[in-house]
Amino acid sequence: MTEFLRSTVHFFIQPLNLFFTLIIISLLLKFLCKASRACWMISFFAFAFILWCSLPVTSNIMLKPIERSYPVVQAGASVLKQADAILVLGCRHYEDASLPFADRWHRCSLLRNLQAIQIHRYHEKPIYVSGGILKYRKNSEASANEAFFLAMGISPTDIISVPSGTNTEEEAIALSPFLKGKTVALVTSASHQIRAKYYLNQQHISVIPVPVEFLSTTGTDWGWPSTLGLERSHRAFYEWAGLTYQYLSQLAE
Repeated sequence: MTEFLRSTVHFFIQPLNLFFTLIIISLLLKFLCKASRACWMISFFAFAFILWCSLPVTSNIMLKPIERSYPVVQAGASVLKQADAILVLGCRHYEDASLPFADRWHRCSLLRNLQAIQIHRYHEKPIYVSGGILKYRKNSEASANEAFFLAMGISPTDIISVPSGTNTEEEAIALSPFLKGKTVALVTSASHQIRAKYYLNQQHISVIPVPVEFLSTTGTDWGWPSTLGLERSHRAFYEWAGLTYQYLSQLAE
């Protein structure tokens, strides 16, 4: 039941999925229920919604408060000296050996890994990688990222792999035996920092947020509707859903 609800939420937080669902509902109302007024109202809302989500300025307004919750931390920043380790949470990778090396990692994984390498070169902290085997994958996210760091010249003794967890909460629990009572430089997507920090703090792991993979801009981003706007909106809806789940779980405890 939980997996069904999760899949349903994941479906409807995609702006295009919700748009087409509303259009289908409006057409059913018109042709099956003869409810023309309701049809036009829902259709108007659907088009207004997709326009809002696809415009750079409005999508930026929705995502920016989430992504800018923590300041940018450069790899050489002195605050990172306080960290006992660098933590890179799993994202996504592609298991296609015919692809060039750089194309085998999703943008979120690639940027997290590159930032972690930079921090390691400045501060020589061990790198923890986490994440289990996702659907349609043969290898865990942790093992894929470990292979990335090894290919980039990081010593095997500086990499600790924790190949467990298919979501952030599960990863935090899996990391607890290794990092409880310690401070980590958390390298993850900017929009993901709030949720990830909460779950790690629950496991008594202190966090120095190191946000990467920003989609929002600090200024006003004018422009025409675009796929970037839809991506920003989806990212904002995804995080709002995750934060709502965290809040409701906290109330239930």
